[in-house]
Amino acid sequence: MRNMGTREIETDRLLLRRFTLNDTYAMYNNWAGDEEVTSHLPWNSHKSMEETGRYILQVCQTYQNPDFYHWAIALKEKDQAIGFLQAEIEKNTDCARLSFCLGRQWWNKGYMKEAAGAVITYLFEQVQAERISACCEGNNRTAGKVLLRCGLQGEGRLRRAWCGKKGITDLLCYGLLRSDYLRRKSMEKLDINSLYITNYREAGGLPLMNIMRLPEEEAFAFAGKLAEKTTSKNNRYGDYFARYYQKRKATEEWLYEKFCQGGGRPKNRHPIYFVLGEDPGFQAFYGTADSIRIPLRDIAADEISFTPRDSMHLKDMGMTEGTVWNKTAFLDMIEKSGKSVGEYIFSLPGFYGNPGSYIEVQLWNDDYLDAYINSDESTGEE
Repeated sequence: MRNMGTREIETDRLLLRRFTLNDTYAMYNNWAGDEEVTSHLPWNSHKSMEETGRYILQVCQTYQNPDFYHWAIALKEKDQAIGFLQAEIEKNTDCARLSFCLGRQWWNKGYMKEAAGAVITYLFEQVQAERISACCEGNNRTAGKVLLRCGLQGEGRLRRAWCGKKGITDLLCYGLLRSDYLRRKSMEKLDINSLYITNYREAGGLPLMNIMRLPEEEAFAFAGKLAEKTTSKNNRYGDYFARYYQKRKATEEWLYEKFCQGGGRPKNRHPIYFVLGEDPGFQAFYGTADSIRIPLRDIAADEISFTPRDSMHLKDMGMTEGTVWNKTAFLDMIEKSGKSVGEYIFSLPGFYGNPGSYIEVQLWNDDYLDAYINSDESTGEE
């Protein structure tokens, strides 16, 4: 992580810059002296401009520290301060924790999203932060919406964990990893026609194969061989395989039933598993770059299904209703979401308790696979 300090950042409408004493009047009148604006902040509203001036002087003196990040949010056309955005650095984890405030006159105009988005980019790309986090009171829905729209993922609700000015309330936690940011950025130009699915396989495994298709005795024998060769971080083919086999069997029975109920026409009882787009985490997990990519546009709507996260985890958690979609239903969800394709794909797992994860894809017809086995396409190149 690099110590870059509070450097000037320019957006379409805003200038994020260091505070000066000339901002005293604007800060006091636009937000610091307004009890409604500061109602969700940990500090009390200022009682006078003198108090605001002392605060700004302290901030200006701290700018000499290269790990101090505290911006005035100013309208570019007037250079008028309308709010602030601060990032507190946790050096042991390379994490930046955000806090912000905006004068009420400028609410609901997209200014805070514009400012926070620019700072998030700066912290990840220039400062090289590994994680950005933020928390807000449970009744501060506006702040939560800003964080979600900037790409942070909801990571949990700590019930009655915060004592604010309006009493004890829940604390909502949000976060975004650098790896997630880069993955989300790589998906910005995705559209429906460019979507593809990717299959990653275990070192020593067979390409485009589901071990559940083997008779049970053969499946256990093959699992034993995989356990000796695996480079994954979780050896599901070792002592755990007996439990894994039963859980996978129950999961695939559930997937098959729900897919058929939704109009699916599977050609096999046991699908081949993919992720939508790519997931670098799988390469790290398996310890291999072996993958096969298939364009989604080539696959019939009733021969492929989608779940918002790992299907076995969904089954374990009892999230079995409304979580298996065919291609038509899934693409319709994207279209109606109002989000870009990449943004929707990135954010969907977070709504099912697994932020930053992948969308699992089940392919129910092997006819699509023949051209990819033992071909140049197995490298992942289309």
